[in-house]
Amino acid sequence: MGRRYNKVEPLKHLIGVRVSEKFFIRLEELRKNSNCLTLGEFARMILQREEIIWYHKDASSETLAVELTAIRKELRSIGTNVNQVTRYFNSTSLPNKKIFEALKILDEYKKVQGKVDALLTLLDKMHASWLPKS
Repeated sequence: MGRRYNKVEPLKHLIGVRVSEKFFIRLEELRKNSNCLTLGEFARMILQREEIIWYHKDASSETLAVELTAIRKELRSIGTNVNQVTRYFNSTSLPNKKIFEALKILDEYKKVQGKVDALLTLLDKMHASWLPKS
């Protein structure tokens, strides 16, 4: 990705400023949590009093996202298993085999119920963290 140039009003004048190492590190940390790509862009937006979008990363929501992803993968694999068993169920003509395959599908649906319960618990946690404390 190349630089973004201002084609409407090109920036022609250079202003050089020396800052301490501590201040530079602080500015860089602030820039990393904003929508600015460079420190120069960050400084320009501050000097021109333009709106800076701040990004906040909530560590608790990150763990919830990981758990939700794991549940999604497990539900997908259970769905694949159900589809395979259903295909085999429809391809066989023996009644005993059909009953056996139906019991397999029942086991898979029981697994789904456990995952849905875990999913609802996670959603309740997310809901509680998003609601304002009163």
